[in-house]
Amino acid sequence: MDNRYSFIDLFSKKVDYDKDTQVQVSSIVIPQIQRPYAQGRTDGVCTYIRNTFLDEIFENLLSGTNEIFDLNFIYGIIKPNNEEFRLELLDGQQRLTTLFLLYWYIVNAELLIEQEESKYVRACLAKFLYETRTTSTVFCQELAAYKVDLDGKSPKEVIRNSKWYFKSFDRDSTISAMLTMLDSIHDRYMKASGICLFARLQNLQFYVKSLGVFNLSEELYIKMNARGLQLSPFENFKADLTHFVSNTNFPPYNELVPLYKKGASDKVPFHFNFSIKLDAKWVDVFWNNGSEDFDNSYMSFFSRFFACKYIIASKDEVSDRDMRADKKITFFYTDAEEQIGKNKYFGFKNFEELLKQNPEYLLTLDKVLDVLYHYDYSSDEKHIYQEMLPVWEKSSNDEGDDFYRNTSTKMSHTKLIAFAAVIEFIEAVPEFNPLVFKRWMRVVWNIIENTNIDSLTPVSSLIRKFSAVIHFIAGKMNDKKSFFDGLSEWRNENSTERENRALIEEVEKARRISEDETWENIWIGAEEHPYFKGMVTFFYNPKMTQKEFKENSIYAKEMFDEDGISKEYQKKHILIRAIVSRFNSWDDINGLYVTERSEKNKYLKNILAANEKVRLMLTNILNYHNVADIKSALQNEISNADEPISWQNADKNDVVAFNLAIERLKHDVKMYDWISKEEQSQKACFRIYLYEGHIMFAVPRKQYAKIAIDTERAKMAKKLCSSYGFCFNDENQELMYNTYNDCFGNTIWLKQKRENCTVWIGFDQYHSMKFQIECKTKTYAKKLLEKFEEGDWSDDDNKWIKLPECTHYTKVQSFKKICEIVEEIFDIIPNIEILK
Repeated sequence: MDNRYSFIDLFSKKVDYDKDTQVQVSSIVIPQIQRPYAQGRTDGVCTYIRNTFLDEIFENLLSGTNEIFDLNFIYGIIKPNNEEFRLELLDGQQRLTTLFLLYWYIVNAELLIEQEESKYVRACLAKFLYETRTTSTVFCQELAAYKVDLDGKSPKEVIRNSKWYFKSFDRDSTISAMLTMLDSIHDRYMKASGICLFARLQNLQFYVKSLGVFNLSEELYIKMNARGLQLSPFENFKADLTHFVSNTNFPPYNELVPLYKKGASDKVPFHFNFSIKLDAKWVDVFWNNGSEDFDNSYMSFFSRFFACKYIIASKDEVSDRDMRADKKITFFYTDAEEQIGKNKYFGFKNFEELLKQNPEYLLTLDKVLDVLYHYDYSSDEKHIYQEMLPVWEKSSNDEGDDFYRNTSTKMSHTKLIAFAAVIEFIEAVPEFNPLVFKRWMRVVWNIIENTNIDSLTPVSSLIRKFSAVIHFIAGKMNDKKSFFDGLSEWRNENSTERENRALIEEVEKARRISEDETWENIWIGAEEHPYFKGMVTFFYNPKMTQKEFKENSIYAKEMFDEDGISKEYQKKHILIRAIVSRFNSWDDINGLYVTERSEKNKYLKNILAANEKVRLMLTNILNYHNVADIKSALQNEISNADEPISWQNADKNDVVAFNLAIERLKHDVKMYDWISKEEQSQKACFRIYLYEGHIMFAVPRKQYAKIAIDTERAKMAKKLCSSYGFCFNDENQELMYNTYNDCFGNTIWLKQKRENCTVWIGFDQYHSMKFQIECKTKTYAKKLLEKFEEGDWSDDDNKWIKLPECTHYTKVQSFKKICEIVEEIFDIIPNIEILK
């Protein structure tokens, strides 16, 4: 069964017909259902394959070592034809066609037509039948008998000028590809400097596998050949992969394993079983998507599998942070996703390097694909499919996702992590158990959902973490412990200071379940909430009973809906103000995003998950079990919040500004009204940060969605307008004040027009209060400036006068001084107008 054959041996040595019989092959047939010959095409993929294949062949032929060059397996079905037997190729068409052309070229170059060896080889070549098109059939038959002296010309040129070559041949893509391949063979042969290679052709050998031995269905023809006419990236990858597994010296690859086919008693080497399953078994998992997307889907699966395994394998060489710029993950994942459907193959080098370092990954791949086949493709329950979607995204119990095997939607970071979690589970757990898998994926989705995944850094971190966790749990399960027992012990032996918060929550949940299994359904009932999405310990403490948690969860669910804080608790923004009241220091609020909404960055959820003071407040308040009492308790938390603590080295004015900011965050309901409206229009969240001397509450980089919360500038501006007749330079700022008692922007400028000048008052950055007078003439400006004890020109035109500045903080602290300066200006201006 495992004898090797050269091209000529196929017609002289017997091959297996079935389990009990060997026969002599009378012809090798490329049936009509096969695609045209492609290795001679001139596109980038085929050129790469052609050059690589010929380089390897000629390297062997010219080495002089007589070492066998392994061309892997060819598969086919042997069919009786009268009293002869045709070998109809299922897989190996490209390689055998190239060998056919190589034999013809070397026999034509080195042997005389009348030599017996030449006659025998040409007779064998004549038994290689192309039935894809009539023109291909005729061409191969004519070529087999053709003898010509190239006389320095290319084979393509000579053959196309021969008498038997018809113009119709030019329209046959197989013939065009064959002529290109002959030219490539010619180029390499001419560089061999007269070395005779005919005898060495015997070194080019392969195994022949007759699928009839294993009663495999001819339906495989359809699956393998409905992929389109060009050689696909997956076909190239599959050839490289099967060559690797067949020729790598790794003992498990050669171990005898039961043939995959159900009921078969045969044992075959792992590498053969793996190779045949690629086309005869696992193909069904991906074939469901239809022939058009079949190869892309299959190739994408392998790229994604190796992307996940590369991240795990490289943990000691590439940090999570450095993964963002790593070239190999770009190859396996980023570039691979972009190239889906573009028919580009970038070679096997990176796959080979990873497999050489970790040959066991093919054993995992074999196991993963078998599980997908048996528990998804062959099972009505579709266990993997149903768990590839978190429960909060399902509209029905049987809904799921098959993104691991299709290319209809882009592979996201989140999906890659989930896929890796599936791979690692199948690898770690000896026998696939649907119930344990369901529990694992619930944990996985909870952690994914409640981790900020914004780059390849968290992708790498989570994939590596999930791998470590499930292998740890599997080790505990081998010691007869349950899944939850194993998970509950994770932090005892593996915890780090920077442990993922969501994982810590899952470990705590597992601890309670391992103590009392009825906790499992209680956790699940809370996790399904459309906002919580797995995160439910922000209103829990480790000593809580099941009854207490269930009661708390009822009222916690009323606090939130799928859009964030519920409408009931958005009234007067009571909940968000109570939450923010837990933040009383500059370190607490600096850079803090504050929102009542559910949005992609999960700012509110991050506060709920990370801030112990917020978690403790909510846990205690929910004990009231009454909405009115809960709201009253929230207001009490706001009113009795800890005193503000400003930043280090803050002066007295800084303290005033910081205290004002904290007070507004706790009590300014209208400010939250405006923020809520702006968030909807901007589709963004507000952040607290220091900018140009002010504590700003703003959508970053949005001038009109920005307020300074450490000054009462807007109130003072409005009072100046009503008391002294000023108006806002920006009418939109006044409109905002009329509704929300505040003004947007970095600055607020007021103006008042007089007969000969305009008075300007500016609430500027760094708490600076500016006073300027714009004069109509230089003469008037000069006279006016002389009347002020302190003042100067603010421009070279000598029409603008700037007066001494003061500061703006609270109205109590600043407004009196501002009014004194305004009144001084108003006292002086009329006197100058009289002198005009």
